[in-house]
Amino acid sequence: MVRAVVSTGAVTEARITRDYGRKDEAFQRWKALIDDQLIEWGRDPSQLEDEETQPPSKETIGLAILLARGLSLADYPAPTRIVADADGGIVFERHEGNLFESIRLSADGSAEYCAFINARMVEREFVPPPSE
Repeated sequence: MVRAVVSTGAVTEARITRDYGRKDEAFQRWKALIDDQLIEWGRDPSQLEDEETQPPSKETIGLAILLARGLSLADYPAPTRIVADADGGIVFERHEGNLFESIRLSADGSAEYCAFINARMVEREFVPPPSE
């Protein structure tokens, strides 16, 4: 006997990418983070001021926007969140299952990528600040 067909609700109009069809969703998430968070921080960095922290400078925010656009164009999955660190830098964080990734953009323009699986560091890469 032939069983009744069950609809899977699969999205058929999205492009297939290494994100398994989630490219449009990832792009929209990057766009929202850039437009709604980073650009707003750039307009008024003082909103990030705290007694014990230094807010990111407009230059650091500009570098973060360039980094975010580059990662978006490279089809890198969007971060779970973007936060300012206590030393005037910006951190991109992504959690997915037992994977945690972070990209820390420091105030001097250097960047550090770290990947953890089950809270164990499996990859780390440092990019020095651009030379003047």
